[in-house]
Amino acid sequence: MSTITASTTSSILSALNLGATFDPTTIINSLVTAENAPITALQTQETANSSASTTLTSFVSTLSALQTAASTLADPTQFAALAASSSSSSVVATATTGATAGSHTVQVTALAQGQTTFSNPESSSTAGLGMSGSIGMTINGKPFSVPVANTDSLAAIAANISSSGAGVTASVVFDGSQYRLQVQGGTGAANAISFNESGTSLGLATKANTYQAAQNAAATIDGIAVTSPTNQMTGAIAGVTLALTSTTSSPTTVTVQSSSTALTTNIQSFVSAYNATVAAGHAAAGYGTTAASVAGLQSDPGIESTLHQMSALIASLVPNADSTVRTLGDVGITLGNDGTLTLDSSKLTSALATDPTGVERLFVTDPSTGATGVMSTLSTMVTSQATNKGSALQSEISMYQTRNTSLATQVTSMQARVATYQTQLQTEFSNMDQTVNTERSLYQEVGGSGTFM
Repeated sequence: MSTITASTTSSILSALNLGATFDPTTIINSLVTAENAPITALQTQETANSSASTTLTSFVSTLSALQTAASTLADPTQFAALAASSSSSSVVATATTGATAGSHTVQVTALAQGQTTFSNPESSSTAGLGMSGSIGMTINGKPFSVPVANTDSLAAIAANISSSGAGVTASVVFDGSQYRLQVQGGTGAANAISFNESGTSLGLATKANTYQAAQNAAATIDGIAVTSPTNQMTGAIAGVTLALTSTTSSPTTVTVQSSSTALTTNIQSFVSAYNATVAAGHAAAGYGTTAASVAGLQSDPGIESTLHQMSALIASLVPNADSTVRTLGDVGITLGNDGTLTLDSSKLTSALATDPTGVERLFVTDPSTGATGVMSTLSTMVTSQATNKGSALQSEISMYQTRNTSLATQVTSMQARVATYQTQLQTEFSNMDQTVNTERSLYQEVGGSGTFM
């Protein structure tokens, strides 16, 4: 066994720059930190890749929302809904199934009404009238008979008439001094009531006691005379119900056209989804002087290509569209310098009123005319560019995820090596510490004096 001298130990410590204050923990930590530097760099790259992947995924989500909004407008049923309007409150028009776009003139000459007949006046509504017999009524060729007892009052007779099944109503009215029986029939000439009394003298059959005769509603629609037993006219205009409220002194215009309210709401939803996509793309890849939210996505080709294709579709002429409405700008959807859309609702409403079919061809694919429709084209573009497996953006997201998988494997491997290295350092420095202590003991045994270095 070789002898370890004080000078040897001093030389070792001096070489390690340890001196008398030997702190292995600090030295080990410094060495391990240096070995961890490449791992930290890889982890930083992992974080950047994760941010890029998350940002792209978020952008694709906005594209999916845009695709949903576009698909809604690519559905022809969105344009099939029609609404009817009238230029006068005398005619309330409502579109139903089977309505077609167009304009019609309606002049109301009479309203449908039911017959109203009064009895002769009586001094009481509750006292027995002392009449015994029956009240006969014939309505639309069908006879009805209401028995009257000697003790029946006007109120009792009214109740019996109303419950007779004749489809009429009866009540007692008070004119301020006397009481009368009032009988009212359904509207329409066919519901006129013919009275005959047997054993009673209420005067219902007296012509003068009929205050209002039953009659049909009468109107001239597009020059054709039309009647109806009620003030609801159906069938005179296909798919339109006309509610007549009063006669008219001049023709009323009834217009049937596309229902712009629901359609405008869906178009505004599309514009909002489009603008949200543009905003997400600009934030992700940078726009103008604004840097990308993730440095690695600055001017990202997938994002920029998608935004460019979107704007190109919005601004382009629609093949085989109507000659008067050829672009979305013609219906109030305009593309701004920043790539976002604005909707002029009044221009859209005007276009729907003047050429609803032309507006539909802008949005909806029509095989009969060859019109491709912007919305289905846009939806297809989003699928190929962003949502389809293997699309440009999905491939980019997969690339970042694959890179991170590889980086994670490298980090795990390097961390294992550093852990092994740290253990080796701890063992070596522990051994060295033991050697130093041994030399110190030997130095003292040989009678060394002074400080042990």
